[in-house]
Amino acid sequence: MNKIRVGFVGAGFVGPIHIENIRRLGFTDVVALAEINQEVADRAAINLGIPKAYGNWEDLVANPDIDVVHVTCSNVLHYPISKACIEAEKNVICDKPLTMNTGEAKELVILAKKRNIVNAITFNMGFYPMIQEAREIIARGELGKINLVYGRYVQDWLSKDTDYNWRVESKYQGKSRVAADIGSHWMQMVQMVLGKRITSVYADSTIFIPIRKKPLIEIPTYSEQELKPGEYEELKIDTEDHVTIMLKFEDGIKGVMIAAQVCPGRKNRIEWEIHGTGESLSWHGEEPNQLWIGYRNKPNEIFVKEANLLSPGAREFAFYPGGLTEGYGDSWRGIFTRIYNYMKNEGHKKNIKPDFPTFEEGYRIMVVIDAVLKSIKENRWVDVKFQ
Repeated sequence: MNKIRVGFVGAGFVGPIHIENIRRLGFTDVVALAEINQEVADRAAINLGIPKAYGNWEDLVANPDIDVVHVTCSNVLHYPISKACIEAEKNVICDKPLTMNTGEAKELVILAKKRNIVNAITFNMGFYPMIQEAREIIARGELGKINLVYGRYVQDWLSKDTDYNWRVESKYQGKSRVAADIGSHWMQMVQMVLGKRITSVYADSTIFIPIRKKPLIEIPTYSEQELKPGEYEELKIDTEDHVTIMLKFEDGIKGVMIAAQVCPGRKNRIEWEIHGTGESLSWHGEEPNQLWIGYRNKPNEIFVKEANLLSPGAREFAFYPGGLTEGYGDSWRGIFTRIYNYMKNEGHKKNIKPDFPTFEEGYRIMVVIDAVLKSIKENRWVDVKFQ
């Protein structure tokens, strides 16, 4: 079998994660990488063991020996690169958010369908084994009628005024930071687990740190380095540090989510709790191999991941035997297993519906984020409407 030949645009935080887990599939070959200039590309290609390096993304997309492109660079480039890939009839996998606005996202959805291109957006968080198990439990009706869902996604890496990353600037990130960057993971995951869409939102947001110190020298993200006068410029922040969203879902389900990036000690705390008329479920990402099941009339349970005990739809994501944990990297392996098997089996040519998040899902989440921003501005409930 010929291997699927893969190219990458961007080798920052998420690019190497993609590359590592693509290689774990066994039937792929990472053949090229593009970066902001040739020097950076050459250095990254050597570090990551990639044979071809490009100093611009256009040349990579034009390479006829590449079958699929991963877009893992700054948000502002997601749209032009994804569009160019589709026009070059290359399959494309894009990190979220899909684009900087919903108009661009909808255009990509239409173009990808027209060209019959395999397209995916990397909402990897839903591909832990116990998340898929929760999805199966709810689909079987074991919780009864679902009434409530609530949770949070909180981090601490932007809790100081000396913390800076390109995501704090709307010209690179988009109009929303917290809701779009991490809240989107929570909302996409919960909608997938419930099998129900968000229909309306009422939101509030805060910029707790209105002025940040943007380094004039190169320092790594998450650095604890103290900046001295002359090493930074003051930057007025135009993206939120926090958002609280009340949610209405299909079938009358009510929910609440809080997301923030200014919570000392919480590195990456994503969690949710779902309550039905018969049972409850709870999961959080710091112990991803456990699913709490709550009852009223008997002792509660902690379901620890064990492949032989999982539902068929969840079992394929348990790559290791019981007692050996599935971690963050394995959630990427899970989503890429789905995407690349679909590609290998030419599911798009057989009119098989994808079983992973596509550009359509990326567009739908962006419509929800637009409704959140409108609700914040107008201080009212806003319906989620797709065009």
